[in-house]
Amino acid sequence: MIEKLADRGEVKNEIVRLPPPPASFTDLYFGVNRDEIVLTNGDALFLFYKEDYSGKFKSFKEFLSAVLNDGFVLDKKLFKNPRYPKRFTLNQKIEKEYSDLGFDQFFKKYSKPSGKKGVLQLNKSTMKSEEGEYLTVTYLMYKNKYDISRDCYQGIDYLRKREDSFR
Repeated sequence: MIEKLADRGEVKNEIVRLPPPPASFTDLYFGVNRDEIVLTNGDALFLFYKEDYSGKFKSFKEFLSAVLNDGFVLDKKLFKNPRYPKRFTLNQKIEKEYSDLGFDQFFKKYSKPSGKKGVLQLNKSTMKSEEGEYLTVTYLMYKNKYDISRDCYQGIDYLRKREDSFR
C-alpha cells in the first residue's frame, strides 16, 4: 500500500500521469494525539510532506510509512482550518462494542451483502447518528485492513480488503 500511495505520478512531455486510483481515492487515518484521529487522503498527506516534512524525511514513501505505520504525529498547527482535514474522536460506545465482540463479529454486524456478487457494503442501518459513530466504524475497518469506497450517487459505502485494492 505504501508503495502505491507514494507514487505521485509524473509529468513527461507536458503530459501529467496521475497516481493510480487506489492512491487517489483511498481514505487514510492517522492520529494527531492520543484522542484525535484525522481522516484524509494521499494527496493531502503529500501536501503536508512537501510543505512541512520534506526536510525531515528522505522521501514521501518514508514519510507515509512513519505516519501510517509507526505512529508519527503531525504537528497540530498544520490543521488551520477546523473542518479540514476531518478530525474526530473515537466513539466510546463503538470502541467498547469492538473490544467486546472482536473484529469478526464486529465486521458481521457492520457489513452486509450489496447487490453485486461477492461485494460487501457498510451496514449503515446498524448505526445511530451519535457523534463519531460512523467515523469510528470506518476507522476500525481501516485498522483491520478494510477500505471504504464511497458511491456518492447511490449513497452506498462499499467495503473492500486492502490487499484487493492495492494489487
